[in-house]
Amino acid sequence: MSVEIVFVMVGTTHTGNLGAAARAMKTMGFTKMRLVDACSHLSAEALARSSGANDVLKDAQTFDSLQAAIADCRVVIGTSARARQLAVPLLSCREIATELGEAAHSSLSGQKVAMVFGQERSGLSNESLDLCTRLLRIPCNPDFSSLNLGSAVQVVSYELSQALVSVPQGAPSPQPGKWKGTDDGENAIPAPTDPDELPATSDNMEHFFEHLDRVMVTTGFLDPDNPRLLRRRVRRYFESNRPTGSELAIFRGILSAVENPRKRK
Repeated sequence: MSVEIVFVMVGTTHTGNLGAAARAMKTMGFTKMRLVDACSHLSAEALARSSGANDVLKDAQTFDSLQAAIADCRVVIGTSARARQLAVPLLSCREIATELGEAAHSSLSGQKVAMVFGQERSGLSNESLDLCTRLLRIPCNPDFSSLNLGSAVQVVSYELSQALVSVPQGAPSPQPGKWKGTDDGENAIPAPTDPDELPATSDNMEHFFEHLDRVMVTTGFLDPDNPRLLRRRVRRYFESNRPTGSELAIFRGILSAVENPRKRK
């Protein structure tokens, strides 16, 4: 699979919504679900609402934090009903799908992508959105923009399935894990030979932000008692333009040199 999509549910409060989300995912060819601080995903209601997508629920991974759930992801897309201050790029669902479809057929293939959905009433918090590289919105009636979680997941998974060709039109369902264009034949998409040329993982980005924050404080550039919006502005810049693994290594090297400068002969 050239682009691996994982659906991350944060703080889901209604167990039936997890079943509906699992059903929506599987009908479009997606099976990877991760849960953060969510309600029971194996309740009778959840299993009933999944309408046969029980395997998605049973295989779902649980995490204590969003940061842990997306640690291995190189692209993190948060869903948002509105534009946020200092936000990373806000794109429509179709624009996001098109972007990922292009990545799947380029040298950037092989990425793990997280699609993050927030709590039913309040959506994703600003702290959760800080961890995202893109924001996704579903264009809908401005006078009645009420989408429940299952419906939102269905719309997003449909657009992704069309861009990534995860469910062939008018053809039998593919074998689990088998996506068009990713077999061993002449149409296979080659994986990149150097993973350091892919966008850095979220886990590596968090280590970078901790390093950068430490340097900003020790050099006096950042007043930790009065940071204002500096930390968020810096984070949003790098998440909007997430560097590759090799680029991140360069930035970390520069920060280390600032901490421990060496005199040149």
